[in-house]
Amino acid sequence: MFASKMQLQSILTRQRVNLLLLIFSLLWISACGGATASPTAVATEAPTEAPTIPAKDVEVEPPTVAPAADSAGEQEAELIHVNFGVNAEFEPFVFKNEQGAIVGFDIALLDALSQVGNFEFTYTDLPFEELLPKVESGELDAAISAITVTPERAQRVNFTDIYFRSGQAPVSYFNPGQGLAVRTDEATIMGKDSLVAGVKVGVKTDTTGAAFVADETAAEAVPFPESNDALNALSEGMVDAVVVDIPVIVRFIEKNPNAGIRISGGPLTDEEYAIAVNPARTDILERLNSALAKIRESGLYDQLFEKWFGSP
Repeated sequence: MFASKMQLQSILTRQRVNLLLLIFSLLWISACGGATASPTAVATEAPTEAPTIPAKDVEVEPPTVAPAADSAGEQEAELIHVNFGVNAEFEPFVFKNEQGAIVGFDIALLDALSQVGNFEFTYTDLPFEELLPKVESGELDAAISAITVTPERAQRVNFTDIYFRSGQAPVSYFNPGQGLAVRTDEATIMGKDSLVAGVKVGVKTDTTGAAFVADETAAEAVPFPESNDALNALSEGMVDAVVVDIPVIVRFIEKNPNAGIRISGGPLTDEEYAIAVNPARTDILERLNSALAKIRESGLYDQLFEKWFGSP
């Protein structure tokens, strides 16, 4: 009897232990089951990582913007307007054609420079003596009309790089420089040494030709507003000779074969032409010089030169 009670108590003890173990197991499983509900929290956390995607996009943007800025930097600056003054009495550099339009090598050169230098331009036809004063004062941005570079003029305005110089043209009478025009029946006026006292020499006002006669000779300078006025006066016998740019004399003779005028001797001066620019507009000066260098390098300058000066 005693033995069976002990066995019974042992059995009951084991059952209680097993029951307790079962209860703890169920509680543990229940706790684990609660953890399985947490994916809803994980799902809410995922969007918080989403901003890292736009952040990566932002990091990619600077390289895409930088090349655009660099490419813009390689181009000319923004488009600007330049107001030029011209004197349409320097054929073949600047003159009026039969339709009254202003044409010539200088105008063709401006067209090419404006395309390469990214500027637009207008021009006003003025007497030559007004060009440099208006450029100096700023009324004009620049001027072009076979303008000879001199130290005196360079004190008043800025000059671009030279675009035409003596010895450049294939025929001597297209070279810049002052020439001496006389009537075809004139046999005594042969050159500078012939321009003595008593000789009346027609000149264009405020030009290097006028300065040459005044400073380098004893002849009487007779000023005219335009070169053709002086040459017509020579043809009519009002003056004994005329000193103006050689290309101007040549074109006048070509257009007026019955004027009875010829060139006497060689060039009186060696000259270089450049564009005059207002001293305050260094931006225009730099842009013109840059464009001039580019059209020379590309061969466009040579094409323009050949068109206007390639043949007599």
